[in-house]
Amino acid sequence: MLSKQEQAEMAKHLRSTTVVPTELPADLVACLDAVDHKEMLIPTRVGETRTILVKPRNVEKKAPLFINFHGGGFVRGYQERDTIFCAMLASKLGCVVIDVDYRLSPEFPFPTALHEAYDVTQFAFSNAEELGIDPDRIAIGGHSAGGNLTAAVCLMIKQEGGSMPCLQILDYPFLDAVTDSFVKIGDDPTFFTPERLDGFNSLHVPKLADRRNPLMSPVLAKPEMLEGLPSALIIIAAKDILRHEAECYARMLVDAGVEVRLRKFLQSDHGFIIANLAEYRQAHALILKALKEAFGLR
Repeated sequence: MLSKQEQAEMAKHLRSTTVVPTELPADLVACLDAVDHKEMLIPTRVGETRTILVKPRNVEKKAPLFINFHGGGFVRGYQERDTIFCAMLASKLGCVVIDVDYRLSPEFPFPTALHEAYDVTQFAFSNAEELGIDPDRIAIGGHSAGGNLTAAVCLMIKQEGGSMPCLQILDYPFLDAVTDSFVKIGDDPTFFTPERLDGFNSLHVPKLADRRNPLMSPVLAKPEMLEGLPSALIIIAAKDILRHEAECYARMLVDAGVEVRLRKFLQSDHGFIIANLAEYRQAHALILKALKEAFGLR
């Protein structure tokens, strides 16, 4: 296990470097002008969790809600691109979005972020009237590490009780904290090095026993844990080394009787949806379509 100083140095390095460049197209940035967005602090078991509440200007009463969990290996923080993505969803769907700025590792390792994600989700159900949302139309989703949180929140609801979302969206999710990073990458060309993936793992889930917890590695969930989970949209990038665990989890959900839509984007790599790279337009359209159907929108 790394010392506190080694953890701090590794976190500083991971936060100051990136392997996925971000593009911010003008039409997506313009979505910010079509919505109101403000900070909202939500009480959770670990203290107040910072979120960004995004609302269309003319939002209807009892609007649908999407809860978004950003990526970044559980170590890198919230970015402007996250707000822009949520503004796109809110402006095009007329839905409310809660974007969760969960606590980061190594300062707050597993399961802190998961507890925040679960508690924020349940807060939305319990306070639907005050938030002006429809509790029957709450969906959750996330990118990379956020996809992990999405899957784990649904598993935790099944395990501990609580209200279940109507849809889960997993974008190129990290779902396997056990398999060695060198095995995952192999000879595949990728944005990631094994050392970078291992760094995220070491900081977020330093205890090896925790890595086998299905709430950290959903691919290790038993079939009965998956039964009755909400339908899922799972998006993977063909050039992403995390595609194998996403495909594995999709098969597991199908075997458990969960409706799954799996889409692989052949020209894309990890992070393309939120970084607006390669086939992101098609992926955005797919996400919007899935949410329209889940929310019963025309």
